[in-house]
Amino acid sequence: MHTHLRLLAVLAVVTLATACGTSPGGSDETTGSPGPGTAVPSASGSVAPSASGSATEASPGGGPTGAAPVPSGLREQPRVVAAIEDTAAREDVPVDEVVIAAWSPVTWNDGSMGCPQEGMSYTQATIEGELLILRVDGGLFQYHARTGGPFMYCASPSAGYRVGG
Repeated sequence: MHTHLRLLAVLAVVTLATACGTSPGGSDETTGSPGPGTAVPSASGSVAPSASGSATEASPGGGPTGAAPVPSGLREQPRVVAAIEDTAAREDVPVDEVVIAAWSPVTWNDGSMGCPQEGMSYTQATIEGELLILRVDGGLFQYHARTGGPFMYCASPSAGYRVGG
């Protein structure tokens, strides 16, 4: 339960920063609107319509209270570059318009890594992983991975994880 509250706090700060047009680090950017069909995670891990606005990436030294700081050099990692390029292609925007809204180590509850697909079966073992949330014009996009593995886009995330790895 505590980890769900921590994730809720992270998402609340990101949402508030977005609504104010300010990043958690304090820099201002232009406010935009989410594209059609964009979604954001709720406290339960399900998706809900996103708020408008945008924010810059959290600084490596710190982020919102309760959030894992964005690791230094995260944006330059090939697996993150691939996720950013995927989001840019989905939204038909340049890659420099995609920002890292949040990142956190997580423990996935099973082999679906928080993104179960209908008709598939998964190992019931927990998996150490990472959650990456990217933002474009206020729309948030979730990417899930095993720790150090490639990020995969998740259009319909579940509540299948604990924050903090």
